[in-house]
Amino acid sequence: MKNTTGYGLNAFLDFDSPLEVFAHLLIGSEGTLAFIAEAVLRTIPDEPYRLTSLLLFPDLHTACAAIMPFRDAGARAVELLDRASLRAVQDKPGVPVTIATLPDGVAGLLVEFRASDESDIAGLERIAAGTVTPIRLIVPAEFSAEPHLQARYWAVRQGLFTSVGAARPSGTSVILEDVTFPVDRLADGAVDLTKLFARHGYAEGVIFGHAKDGNLHFLLTQRFDTDSEVGRYARFMEELADLVANRYGGALKGEHGTGRNMAPFVETEWGPEAVAVMRRLKELADPDSILNPGVILNPRATAHIEHLKSAPAMEPEADRCIECGYCEPVCPSRDLTTTPRQRIVLRREILRQRSLGDPTPMLTALERDYDYDALQTCAGDGMCELACPVGINTGTLVRRFRHDGHSARAERAAREVARSWATTERVARGALRAGRLTAATAGDRVLIALTRAARTIGDDELVPRWLEQTPAAAPAKLPPTARDGAAAVYFPACINRIFGADRGQPAHPSLPEAVVAVAQRAGLPVWIPADVAGACCATPWHSKGYEDGNALMANRTVERAYRWTEGGRLALVTDASSCAYGLHGTRPYLTPQNQRRFDALTLLDSVDFAHDRLLPRLTVPRTVASVALHPVCSLHHAGTEDKLRAIAAAIADEVFVPPSAGCCGFAGDRGFLHPELTASATAPMAGELAGRECTAYLSSNRTCEIGMQRGTGQPYRSFMFLLEELTR
Repeated sequence: MKNTTGYGLNAFLDFDSPLEVFAHLLIGSEGTLAFIAEAVLRTIPDEPYRLTSLLLFPDLHTACAAIMPFRDAGARAVELLDRASLRAVQDKPGVPVTIATLPDGVAGLLVEFRASDESDIAGLERIAAGTVTPIRLIVPAEFSAEPHLQARYWAVRQGLFTSVGAARPSGTSVILEDVTFPVDRLADGAVDLTKLFARHGYAEGVIFGHAKDGNLHFLLTQRFDTDSEVGRYARFMEELADLVANRYGGALKGEHGTGRNMAPFVETEWGPEAVAVMRRLKELADPDSILNPGVILNPRATAHIEHLKSAPAMEPEADRCIECGYCEPVCPSRDLTTTPRQRIVLRREILRQRSLGDPTPMLTALERDYDYDALQTCAGDGMCELACPVGINTGTLVRRFRHDGHSARAERAAREVARSWATTERVARGALRAGRLTAATAGDRVLIALTRAARTIGDDELVPRWLEQTPAAAPAKLPPTARDGAAAVYFPACINRIFGADRGQPAHPSLPEAVVAVAQRAGLPVWIPADVAGACCATPWHSKGYEDGNALMANRTVERAYRWTEGGRLALVTDASSCAYGLHGTRPYLTPQNQRRFDALTLLDSVDFAHDRLLPRLTVPRTVASVALHPVCSLHHAGTEDKLRAIAAAIADEVFVPPSAGCCGFAGDRGFLHPELTASATAPMAGELAGRECTAYLSSNRTCEIGMQRGTGQPYRSFMFLLEELTR
């Protein structure tokens, strides 16, 4: 029977060498006997060919009766889901619609057979059919080898933690525990567990788990901010320990660590003699009790209800966070300051400390450090939203704080910058030219005034460094185009109307020149409107929380786009992926009239335009040997990163995307203000590119290209340049 309660005392029987005994007593995730500095994992094959079904039974007992037949038939996965867990996910995308129509009391088994060779599938189908034939189901069994159907079945199982976490009341925590019952008594144990939920008021409790091992997980939500709630939880845990360990002879932990929550009940399960051995072991390995004290073994019977971490209600953008940490691997600031999870945890702690009354030293320290560690170094890229089980974009929370920190004067200044953006573009190009010609004279003064007005740079000492890092100015004039016969309207992003080529790269063709040329070559000419200056996707204001400036710019651009495209007859193409994505997100900030105009528009990123419309009409007479590709965050949000890969594959023999490819951390102006963020975010990618010779380095967003060049030392530029060159 699966069991992770306490220490694995079977090690004393399984091994003779003291070192082997000790090594097999260690629990790395809990670290109470030693610190594990390095581990080598012995992996098992992950068979790629699978046969999967979600079987629905009239009740838990019928479902559990089918566990052993499937286990004996060789099923690799047999997952039990009670009716409450099925109900929790029945409205989620991808979940079979029949789930919502099931009556009370129904239970499900997610069964999967696996094979390493495709030829074995037919044999698995015969085994599955023979096993399921005598079993009573409420819906006929359907075993499928189709990946999309398998994904739908697994969406039911994998969406549970997400669904319960997202639906929990504000101010509650999600409790995830696991226990093991003898397989032949699993149904009775599950039923008694649901009765325990009802008796203690956990109506939302759900049960699921690895049925062929008798291992059940359960989820419930709990407040810890009042004595009555803590008392309710304490009574539940006492009865749970008695139910599992005493009445069923099961294990209080089947997979998870013992932790502090089950530490007071280790003796309930194992008895005083076994626990005495565990305590002697702990004393020998850690005589001063400095290694995670109180975990696994704790002399206090109330240890599980002491020092509880409550979850105070916080801003709605992040209140649903269940602190799982799935967001952390994709965060560009993870190795520099904080991750999205840590930003939220710190914010909750600030709120908790404020609730105590007088300011505490902890609160003072947190509020002092939060601005840089959590706000200034947040890229706001939103990649955390894609990884988050409940879809939280921590950048939205950060934008709220940035907005709250603006004075009325700053809001007016940002709105004025938006109002006069055409002038700002012209001044910025002039400043770049002046700054390059005269190291720190007129250009510095213009940039200081500009950036202070836009509240992007507030420190005079940053300006010379800013000038050193920027590319040359873009050409003042955009390439000539004609409205008559145009297949699309081309809206060069303002970042590409200001920034030109990097040092050491040819100034011509400019990006607009390359786009115009390759579109003409494909027989789909584009037209650049004469009044494109002063229009912007509004992302610079949106990302900094300037609401008035954001609304002003978003409405202006949509009004012009509607006119340019003749009421949406032509598509609007822009040449920066983040700007295209930003335009798609402007609708909530538009007037009702402009929302109707927005709905009539077809907005295309240059990646969409090149992949869907240009590439099929182009001939690529030659290719380059290899390209390194950086799919920017906006492409991941739009789900179009594969289109950029396909374009690269059409013009290069080899396409390399660094395994750690993610946000570069440049984030508009973050890379100028905090170059350490970009350096940290790009370090893994730089390591993966080191020693690899690529013919070209491609992306689809100007500031990201700047960030990747600063971080990796390689000359990143828009894919459009190489596409134009190779289709001449």
